[in-house]
Amino acid sequence: MKKLLFGGTVFCLSVILVCLFMLASCETGNGVKQVKALNFSPAERQLSQQCNDFSFDLLEQAAAHDQSENIILSPLSASMLLGMVMNGADGETQAQIREMLGFEDAPIDEINDYYRQLIDVLPALDTYTNLNIANGIWVAERFPLQADFVQACKQSFDAEAKNVPTFVDDNVLRDINNFAASHTNNRIKEVIDRSMVDDNTVMALINALYFKAKWKDKFKTTQTGKQKFTTLKGNEIQTDFMHRTDEMTYSEGEDYQLVELPYKGGEYCADIILPAEGINIRTFMDGMDAERWNEMTHNTMYPEVELALPKFSLKYQRCLNDDLKALGMLDAFTTQADFSRLSEHEAYLTLINQHTFMQVDEEGTEAAAVTIGMFADKAAEPMDYRRFIADRPFLFIIRERDYGTILFTALIGHPEMQKQ
Repeated sequence: MKKLLFGGTVFCLSVILVCLFMLASCETGNGVKQVKALNFSPAERQLSQQCNDFSFDLLEQAAAHDQSENIILSPLSASMLLGMVMNGADGETQAQIREMLGFEDAPIDEINDYYRQLIDVLPALDTYTNLNIANGIWVAERFPLQADFVQACKQSFDAEAKNVPTFVDDNVLRDINNFAASHTNNRIKEVIDRSMVDDNTVMALINALYFKAKWKDKFKTTQTGKQKFTTLKGNEIQTDFMHRTDEMTYSEGEDYQLVELPYKGGEYCADIILPAEGINIRTFMDGMDAERWNEMTHNTMYPEVELALPKFSLKYQRCLNDDLKALGMLDAFTTQADFSRLSEHEAYLTLINQHTFMQVDEEGTEAAAVTIGMFADKAAEPMDYRRFIADRPFLFIIRERDYGTILFTALIGHPEMQKQ
């Protein structure tokens, strides 16, 4: 699969979430979280790299069709939901999902084990980061699920199937929205409404992801002040900038600068990538993929850096149907879909939506994502539906540090504009 990041016009903001691996977390008798070391096998490293490729591919496709000044995605949330969908697919439908995710050569049990490790490990990497991953399934009583699918989702994704009489019921919609809110610290409160369901709706899958961490070295609020920012559309605004001058992990090339900001505990960090003056961020992203990003984050030095970074608190929502189709997942959204491993009844995907939230301030970063996938039976027709001053559009990527697992990706082109 070609890894280009928005094919021609590239929007990237890279912020976060795709694959990590082995560290199980639990609590001791006195309520203290137990942390274990992360240790990827060679096969798991490959899966992680493929997940990061998907991260950039998804960002590229979103940016190619959305001219918004801010785009915030969680590739990990999308990937995990698609992992559940893949367990219900067969034949060409499953093959397309595998190829899109980069998992075409991996046995499905190995893929499921990988996601299982992500759920167990990511929240337990340190005692400072608040990370929550939750999956849920709601299914119409008239749509019996295959036992193997139910078992795979429960064992690998902690997703329990909950039977409901119908989706045209405000109580069911309220229950799904409450699930999203409760697993995102109320940052994302509504992911489904009556316009998204009808009598043909038979199943809803959800992944919720929540991340909150404090900077290892906080910004001083006394050094925050108004400063000019040139937006993606070329307008000049005054917004709050945080400032710090210190030795930092840094890299640069002819067309970019990168600063790595670690979070407290050291297991997670944010990478801020600033294209050189005069280079449009979409043009810059045309050559961005996981391989180049790896080079940027590994060819680093540790100089003293004067950093100015705007504060922002943004929401974003996107239907991912067209993006996933463009990446090769075609059959799943049509009546040609093969979801025979999901149910004996024939069904297809009607939509995959993602809602995201991200806030960056002097204390740290808070980010949340909910990805929801809706199925209908085939009686229905498919629905349409060195001096580093970030005073211009930049990328913001949240990742795990040891293996580069991306949790969120974002392009920040207007730090004061909200997109609901």
